Amino acid sequence: MEDLIELLKTKAVENKQGIKKEGLTVTIGDDEQKFRISGIGEKAVKIEKYVKYDEIIEVTEGGNDNGLEAAIKEVIEEYEPEIPEESEE
Repeated sequence: MEDLIELLKTKAVENKQGIKKEGLTVTIGDDEQKFRISGIGEKAVKIEKYVKYDEIIEVTEGGNDNGLEAAIKEVIEEYEPEIPEESEE
């Protein structure tokens, strides 16, 4: 397995400029989502996607509740900030 990791990493690092131009398309739910490959390093590949709030509402109000937009909306709506515990003095 270490050899496979090293081969993948070497190819990615050697070809990072071309690979970054390719981008990445992933099927999430019923939709294809395009991601930008924003970084390729020795340990990982970084992907990014901006999802606008109006897109989140349009897609979820349109009935798609199993896509990326719905997942993002759920995370935002269900987030509860942690309340710091008061120290006893």
